[in-house]
Amino acid sequence: MSKNYYDILGVKKSASADEIKKAFRKLAQKHHPDAGGDEETFKEINEAYEVLSDPEKKEQYDTYGTVGNFADQAGAWGGAGQGWPGGGGRTYTYTSSGDGAGFDWSDIFSNIRGGDGAFGSDWDFNVNRAHKGQDLQTSIELTFDEAFKGTTKKVSIRIPSTGDTETVTVKVPEGAVDGGRLRFRGKGEHGTNGGERGDLLIVTKIAEHPVYKREKADVVMELPVSIDEAILGASIVIPAPDGTRVKLRVPAGTQDGKVLRVKGKGAKDVKGKKGTGDLRIKVKVETPKNLNAEQKKAIEEFRAASPSPDTLRSALNDQMKAVKA
Repeated sequence: MSKNYYDILGVKKSASADEIKKAFRKLAQKHHPDAGGDEETFKEINEAYEVLSDPEKKEQYDTYGTVGNFADQAGAWGGAGQGWPGGGGRTYTYTSSGDGAGFDWSDIFSNIRGGDGAFGSDWDFNVNRAHKGQDLQTSIELTFDEAFKGTTKKVSIRIPSTGDTETVTVKVPEGAVDGGRLRFRGKGEHGTNGGERGDLLIVTKIAEHPVYKREKADVVMELPVSIDEAILGASIVIPAPDGTRVKLRVPAGTQDGKVLRVKGKGAKDVKGKKGTGDLRIKVKVETPKNLNAEQKKAIEEFRAASPSPDTLRSALNDQMKAVKA
């Protein structure tokens, strides 16, 4: 079954050229592999736009449900032709066992040369037409800091058809993400019959950092705090991923797992939607395992002066009573 190019671009069949172009740009920006989009989806979007933006191709697609040379059209109409009147003209009649019986393909084949015999001595299936070379793919290893701040590296790639090794200079943008793709036009496999070269896709792979983790443009880290800091509050200086220091206020009564946020201290958003992300700090309250006599006495005095722990578990206790009943 042929693809529905209108559905792929999310437009109606009656859409104007401007509406089709606007829909394409929006989807292309969203699904571009360089911005972390899916390559196959991006190819479908390009394929749909290539047809619907070309008046001649669009008319052919709207009429026959497909676009291409005779081989493509014959497959779309259910099989090989059953009758081909000979002669030297350009008009050929394709007879199908389906609804297309007696259909005149002269418009489709108007660019195919006629000749002697059923198909003509100069019948051209475009076997010698130019073909673009295949895209090649490799990866580049980056540290967290290189991806965060951006960097420049050289990458070597072997071209299969020639065996030659070529080197490209890769400018990694600030805020590069793990699994992101950088595309280099015309740096892939060589084309055939004079066709242009394919592209080179470089996938970024980012090593883990002992402190920071990326969540899109935000940077996440854990901050261990003592019980007294969590209870009484504290002011703690922490390192930010951009190399600066940040004075962080831990409010009194902070619970384990609470997330504090420092605006604008995350990574740059490579898609350009957010600008710069935030630094998110997850508080981890550390419970001491070994107490000396003085510490233990202080904790016991604190417990004696505090409400019964049962008051903290009132809902749980009510549930326990319901279970017993």
